[in-house]
Amino acid sequence: MVFDHIDLRVRDVRRVKTFYDAFLRAFGFRGRPQPDGTLLRLESRAVREAIAVIPDGDHRPNNTRLAFGAATRDDVDRIAAIAAAGGALAFEAPALCDEIAENYCAAFFEDPDGNRLEVVCR
Repeated sequence: MVFDHIDLRVRDVRRVKTFYDAFLRAFGFRGRPQPDGTLLRLESRAVREAIAVIPDGDHRPNNTRLAFGAATRDDVDRIAAIAAAGGALAFEAPALCDEIAENYCAAFFEDPDGNRLEVVCR
């Protein structure tokens, strides 16, 4: 297991729900929103990893970036398009980033709350 869970803070879950519903489903996660909409929990089917999108009215995005691995460059393109369509901000289209590492193909963007994300294939 790569990780057990990630608690991702946002100012308003309702504001980012559409984005994360689409973006994380591209990685095989499925959602379990709380009835009052205050938490969006997405779990993978295979290994029980979970990402909880949790409200924090005082949250301020920072330079921390979550990088999600993709199996192929086509997957990077596909998932980046899902993120863009879902409202990604500061979107940088998929490209080779040889300055990071050889054959490092990535798209960089922020969720609607300003949290920094990446989709990468090596």
